[in-house]
This record gives sequence, structure tokens and C-alpha cells, in this order.
Amino acid sequence: MDVVNNKEGKPLEFYMERFQKGDLAEMAVRCGLPYDGDLHTVALTLLGETFTVSHPGFIVVGPAPLTDAERILVLRYLTDGRHAMPSGEYLPYREFPWGEVYLQQFTGRCIKRFAFSYSGRPDLLNRVMERLPAKKLSRSDVGWEVELMPGLSIQFLLWLADEEFPPNAQILFSDNFRYAFTAEDMATIGDIVLNRMKKIGAELAQQ
Repeated sequence: MDVVNNKEGKPLEFYMERFQKGDLAEMAVRCGLPYDGDLHTVALTLLGETFTVSHPGFIVVGPAPLTDAERILVLRYLTDGRHAMPSGEYLPYREFPWGEVYLQQFTGRCIKRFAFSYSGRPDLLNRVMERLPAKKLSRSDVGWEVELMPGLSIQFLLWLADEEFPPNAQILFSDNFRYAFTAEDMATIGDIVLNRMKKIGAELAQQ
């Protein structure tokens, strides 16, 4: 693998090495993923798109190439994550283990970015989410639920400005994220989803 000279390069190499040394069958069971023992692959769905991941080479085949951040996220889930059923409760970032430590980072990188990007363009947010795909929510002025992976859902909630209050936003995670990812991973997940939303928005603007 070529060395990537950016902040994602070394983590990608580190988790690639851990993945290559691991047992794919064990990963499949722990993460609740379909496993093909003959081909040494697992199937994984990310933001509505299904990919196959081979071992030990970590060759990812799907409808579109993954970014380095997405590749690291997949590796993190396979090497350290665990599938668990959600209870139906959605929690703010600060209520997850270590969430308070990274809260300022998450607020700036994700919540404020989300509010700034869409508070003046709720129609664009709706069009983007319909393409993602996502599920419309009745809570907040403009609310959508995105499924990162099967059973792992994120709610993006936006309150528009009025005469008394500025725009506001919140991002909530299904409670089973605590078993699948760390708080640091979850901040990256916010970036990944927002980047995907930005890409869809740019595609819509060209139509």
C-alpha cells in the first residue's frame, strides 16, 4: 500500500496491519456480518451501499470507492467493533463514553457545521437526505434519520431561526453506537456523513 502523507495515512496503515493479522470469521460473528469462507470476504453496508471486504488484503468492492476516512472506519469496526441491537433510545454525543472529552471537537466539526450548512437551506437538506437515503422525522423543524450501518442510526435535527432565536441543531446516535465505535470514531462518523451530504448537494446543484 502506498504511504498516504496526511493525517489518515498512518492510522490506515495501523488498522490494515491489525486487520490482516485478525481472523475474518471471528470479525464477522462479532460484527454480525455475512461471511463467505470460500472467498474470505464479509459483506458490509455503509450509508445504504453494500460492499464486500476481502481478507487479508482489505480489497473493498462496491458501487463507489471509499474515502480513506471511510476505509479507516470500516477497519475500526471490523477490528474493534461489536454488533448490538438498539433499544430505540437516541442519545447526544456527550452521553457516550468519553463523549464529554471530545464534545467541543464534535460540536465544532459536526453540529455547528450541520447547522451552518443547512439552516438557510432546509429545502436543500430535504433533497440531499432523500438521495442519501434517509427517513424523515417529525421532531425538530427539519429532521432526518440516517442509517450508517444496519442497526446504527443517526438523527440530524435542525431548528430554523425565528424572530427570537438563532438556528440550532443536534445530532443524536442510537444507543448501540457505544458497542460499535469509540467517541473519537463517532466524531469522524459525523464528518463522513456530512461530507457525503455535501457531495450529494454538489451533484444536485449541477442538475
